[in-house]
Amino acid sequence: MAQGKPTLHHLENSQSHLILWLLEELGIEYNLVLHKRVQSRSPPELKATHPLGKSPTLVTPSGRMITERSAIALWLINTYDEGSRFRLPPPAPNSTDDAVREEQLISLGGATLGPILMVKLIFGILVKQAPFFVRPLVAGIRYALDRAFLNAELALVVGFLDAQLAPVEAQGETADRAWFLGTKEPTRTDFALMWYVDWAFQCGWVDFEKYPRLKAFRERCTSRPAWKRALEKGNGYNLNFSQ
Repeated sequence: MAQGKPTLHHLENSQSHLILWLLEELGIEYNLVLHKRVQSRSPPELKATHPLGKSPTLVTPSGRMITERSAIALWLINTYDEGSRFRLPPPAPNSTDDAVREEQLISLGGATLGPILMVKLIFGILVKQAPFFVRPLVAGIRYALDRAFLNAELALVVGFLDAQLAPVEAQGETADRAWFLGTKEPTRTDFALMWYVDWAFQCGWVDFEKYPRLKAFRERCTSRPAWKRALEKGNGYNLNFSQ
């Protein structure tokens, strides 16, 4: 375990909450620097921490700065998870719950699901901020894009994720999985994918009644004491930016 405390630069209403959640799950001591948005964007002081000015940014006890949720989660788990609660265990014989599947699911979130949600977010904000006389035109473009592409792609990816929580009969499983890699506790995959699931949920872009496994996954995450502690220590977690 590293000596000293890591420091999380945490931005309100952002994906940094997922790292705050992980820190609480690990039960370690850490420093927390809270940042508020300025006109819905990251504040200038975050650029004094890292050139990208993004959150989450983690400063390790040695002074190394790490950005990007998945990389931060990897470092935290490798450094502080001494009991291996949240590490991916060696796969059982004939199991595909390995590092390749872990990377596949994390990449699916960042490279496939995330961009879909971002486009929906951008058009929602554009409609809200467009001048009154052009707002119907912008809203029409958003509607057409949703209908022609985004909604179908979103349903495809969300349906795929829901299926990943189904029992794997070849491995003797008879009940739905609690976590994506069939573990007893969440792993880096779950900490990563929860961001996209909760983003879609809070914005109302997905009817989760159609995806009961994914709905149960979200409820499982938000009911954990560490999640609730992270909400208390943070400074806001509202992801519906287009309201």
